[in-house]
Amino acid sequence: MQASVPNRPVFGMQKSSVVLVGLGRIASSLEKDPYRQKPCTHAGVIFSPWGKKRFLFAGGIDPNPEKRNRFLAQWKLRPEFVGSSPSGLKLINRIPDLAVIATPTESHYRDAMEWIEVGTKNLLIEKPVCETYLQAKDLERASRKKGVRIWVNHERRYHPKYAWAKQVLDSGKYGPIRIIRASVLTSALSPGSAYKGRTGPLFHDGTHAVDLIHWILGRPDRIRSVLHRRKGIPIEDRALALLEYKGGPVVFLEAGGARSYFQFEVDIMTEKARILLSNDGSVLFESKPSRRYKGFNSLTEVSFPKKFSLGSNPFQNLYASVGQVLQGQSERITGDISENLEIMELLDKIKRKAEVRTIGEK
Repeated sequence: MQASVPNRPVFGMQKSSVVLVGLGRIASSLEKDPYRQKPCTHAGVIFSPWGKKRFLFAGGIDPNPEKRNRFLAQWKLRPEFVGSSPSGLKLINRIPDLAVIATPTESHYRDAMEWIEVGTKNLLIEKPVCETYLQAKDLERASRKKGVRIWVNHERRYHPKYAWAKQVLDSGKYGPIRIIRASVLTSALSPGSAYKGRTGPLFHDGTHAVDLIHWILGRPDRIRSVLHRRKGIPIEDRALALLEYKGGPVVFLEAGGARSYFQFEVDIMTEKARILLSNDGSVLFESKPSRRYKGFNSLTEVSFPKKFSLGSNPFQNLYASVGQVLQGQSERITGDISENLEIMELLDKIKRKAEVRTIGEK
């Protein structure tokens, strides 16, 4: 590794140097989406006024020259800021503090292991952490052996309303959880990234829902699942699962689903409330005396708290959390490699133990 930009202190602290591995959608180009809250990508955070005070961009890596050129144009950078491999980065003369793995899922394991061998002690990996459970097990072992910290970006953990829901459920304010209905809906007929590789919608998209379910409830005691596949296609069109837990909670999960729209929704029903979290907005209901039926209680919509423990932007919250650990201000990591190994195990069991049904072309 060769000549570099010095890591100058800012506001009394050193900036943490960051390498971005993969320069595609979640790394950068989604920042151009006019509808998304900004920043909504890794580069968007790093190059934001907030990010520039805390992080030093040490370079970007992508084997695709078109992606490298688009990245340079988007962020107005010189050519030496990108390369096709770690050895091709001209600006690095020391090991970066953080490597962000934002490549396709099929490359996560290889790229993460490469940067562990380089000597990086901190990795932030896009979800799912690996393509398979066995890869995740191997990565977890390697990270333990080398003393590497790994974050996995299930960004809804860093959304203020999702984080509040986790806190209030843990507090017991609304009583025990009875049922969770979780859905991540999309379509192979209008395919996104989930259908372009070997991963499928359960691992690629369903991981968001399974992450939240695991975060809230932990490991289930019983799993029953069904996969719908089209003849000759190895990945599922639709994954359905029923998860049962000691103490009574039940989860219904659907991923894929052959819809002509994208929808993420987690509907949590407790003894005394209902918390509906979705990409179309969130709604909170509490059990109150009914205005329609004397002597009964009904669910009544109420407002979420006006103040949350997290800021409004999930990506900035993620990087704030990572930055605090890098600066020695915190040791707390939510969604680390150990937790994601359990999430991958759960996804693997849903897929491996499923009844597989072949569906006809439509």
